[in-house]
Amino acid sequence: MESIARYLFGADCKSESDSNTDGEMASYPHEDAAELGHEKSEESYKEWEKYWNTVRTEKKASIMDVTHGTSIDWQSNTHHSNGDSDTKSAKNSTKSNGAASRRWIFAMRHGERVDLTYGQWAPYCFDANGTYIRKDLNMPLTLGERVGGIDSYIKDTPLTRVGRLQAYLVGEGLRLAGVNVSHVYASSALRCVETAHEFLEGLQAGPSVKVKVEPGLFEYKLWHMSKGISPFMTPLELHKAGLNVDLEYKPYIDLDITTSETLEEFYERSEKVMHSAVQDTEADGGNIIFVGHAATLDLTVVALKNLGEEQKNRTPYTINKHLLRVPYCALGAMKDKPWQVVSPPCPPSINSSSGRFDWKILLEL
Repeated sequence: MESIARYLFGADCKSESDSNTDGEMASYPHEDAAELGHEKSEESYKEWEKYWNTVRTEKKASIMDVTHGTSIDWQSNTHHSNGDSDTKSAKNSTKSNGAASRRWIFAMRHGERVDLTYGQWAPYCFDANGTYIRKDLNMPLTLGERVGGIDSYIKDTPLTRVGRLQAYLVGEGLRLAGVNVSHVYASSALRCVETAHEFLEGLQAGPSVKVKVEPGLFEYKLWHMSKGISPFMTPLELHKAGLNVDLEYKPYIDLDITTSETLEEFYERSEKVMHSAVQDTEADGGNIIFVGHAATLDLTVVALKNLGEEQKNRTPYTINKHLLRVPYCALGAMKDKPWQVVSPPCPPSINSSSGRFDWKILLEL
């Protein structure tokens, strides 16, 4: 509960300004960032305007109907298995006859990211000395030191505080469903490592369960070639930033961030990580989660269905047409022996959009 309180109430957080005078309109440090997130906020307001106009004229009450054209029926994905029976079986590590139960293999996208929430954020939040200054309550309280400083953070974004909470809720959901996770692998992208860390906080896993930072789980490099990929934070940098990473872990893939790759190469490195992780943990047992990107969920399904298959019977990987329908902290689940896509044992979550409030509109009253 200490971790969740940190996000809800800002425990142990000092004031960001000790020299503000009541009544001064521009005396607070964040007031120099009035345009921060402006375009993103306007997009949000337009969505809400569309929603309310439709509510008034057509009496429709679902924001999903209005802004996305159709409601998402999450229950439509539960026909593969009986979620209740899966959850009950997961609460027991062995079956009644003593045989090991089927393992859960989870795949999860990272949480809400700073850059896609605010747009151009770094110029507002770093001073001339490269010191980070938070300009919005949903931004990280602090950022760890890393090679490249501001330039690296621009290309390798952190999570928002809401993003951290999203990840915490998934871990909490599995814990309340009686499902434990013993092996946590995360893409080297900072947003993924932070997501895995907060997932473990919500799961309340034991101290021996740490995040294994795996470059092989990073998303398709071709998508980043126009702007380049920043050097990932090292496990030691992540550790010093307060993240629960495994400093002894040896990655399966040494990823070259300076070169592009084909779609086949992208799949092959992802498959190698997933196959290796499943096989290397089989003797010890325990459930697994891969924390990565939107494509990580369908990559996991294809890779594990191909595990042990002859080349001629293997399913080729293509970019899933539903990739854009994988929201922050979406959770996919499979069971082994045989490999089967199943309903996750905890509910999904949904968040509404929220623009940045300009308090100066109150001056017009």
